[in-house]
Amino acid sequence: MISQIISKLEKIEDHNDITILYACESGSRLWGFSHANSDYDVRFIFKRNSQRDYVTLSQKNDVIEVMDGDLDIVGWDITKALYLHYRSNPNLREWILSPVVYIDWREDIFKNLPDFDRAVLKFHYTGIAVNNWKLLRRNTELSKKVIKMYLYNCRSILVWMVINEGKNPKINIFDLMNQADSIDEGIESDINDLIFYYGNGCNGDFDSSIISRIDAWMGNCISLMHNDFPKKEEKSDLKIYDDRLFDIIFPNID
Repeated sequence: MISQIISKLEKIEDHNDITILYACESGSRLWGFSHANSDYDVRFIFKRNSQRDYVTLSQKNDVIEVMDGDLDIVGWDITKALYLHYRSNPNLREWILSPVVYIDWREDIFKNLPDFDRAVLKFHYTGIAVNNWKLLRRNTELSKKVIKMYLYNCRSILVWMVINEGKNPKINIFDLMNQADSIDEGIESDINDLIFYYGNGCNGDFDSSIISRIDAWMGNCISLMHNDFPKKEEKSDLKIYDDRLFDIIFPNID
């Protein structure tokens, strides 16, 4: 599959007259709870080959999206990627930290730029956890979609928990459980059982008390998250990002 993905990315480069600067896997395969039929969520950052595209009044699309069978491919222009880095975008952070890389860095895009704001990350994962928990409490049927939402929400809470403990959260849910000092061993076991059940296509017997315990754990965690108001860091100078963009697009101009 890796060779197929790389071949598809090369075709996207040719078709759009771009250079892919970095490409990786994201989504459930990266998070640690995929199943046999899970899509490949391929994400990339690109720059246009024509410098004129960056000095034109006509607006260029800064997102490329391609669906091809079980390949879900999304790319962001370097301008969008740098701005979202400035905004501490959590999705971009996960791309950067992905251990599954299809095209390694061809440009030194983010080196020595400011770290992501932990307060922004905490707000993001709190929002996901709260909104999904509300949806989950309205669902009575444990469909595959609902089970995946439970796992997605467990992961969001774990990311928040690890940040709250003063650490940089990893991406994979198993790594997050190892990082989180405050997670109860019983809940960790329940999450592992839920991952196993989902990975097997939600087939076979399932102990519904697992969901009850995870629900209670989520409720307690969300109460803590609701009472947490971290102070956002002072914004870094946008000129740093402008300079990095200029150096990448116009490398031979002082």
